[in-house]
Amino acid sequence: PQTKTIPYAYTTTITGTVTTPAGNPVTQYDSAAGRSIPSGVDAEVRASTDPAAKAAVAADGSYTLRVRHPGTFALTADYPAGRDYKTGAPQTVSTTESAHTQDIPLRYGYTTALSGEIADDVDGSIVARNGVTVILKVEGREAARTRSRTIGSTPGSYRVTFNHPGTFQVEASFDGRTAPPTGPARHTAPTREIHLVLRP
Repeated sequence: PQTKTIPYAYTTTITGTVTTPAGNPVTQYDSAAGRSIPSGVDAEVRASTDPAAKAAVAADGSYTLRVRHPGTFALTADYPAGRDYKTGAPQTVSTTESAHTQDIPLRYGYTTALSGEIADDVDGSIVARNGVTVILKVEGREAARTRSRTIGSTPGSYRVTFNHPGTFQVEASFDGRTAPPTGPARHTAPTREIHLVLRP
């Protein structure tokens, strides 16, 4: 018996950008090392049909990869563990052209269960307030929303779990009063408490 390898019918040059979940080019830095390391140093893009071929992700998030394939394949951005982002789902590409553009989104690297209490400054008196809208923003986009309520025996409480890249903002509003947005400060712990006070 003989084994014959049939070459793939197509070769396509893929260009694109590895992005954050919000669609921004990823220029990931290793915050744990305390120094800037562009994503191109150790992030790579690979194709399912030609795993030996790989393309480094440049400091601006871009990549170029030449892929041999039968018309359909998947692209994956291999991303180092322990960073602000994680490898996302493989992106399916269907093309017979010689050139194709495909962006590859990553996932956020952290999940935090955020809780806290919302108080209202009413004529100088600080009182707990239920029904306050609490909004979490990641990369300038709303990532989660909830309302303060009585949790256990504590009025004005809120809890919400969401994904983020290590920084986020929390803001609250109620009946024309707002709490100034927090941060975006560095938060990577799985749980976090942030208390807010509404001002006129």
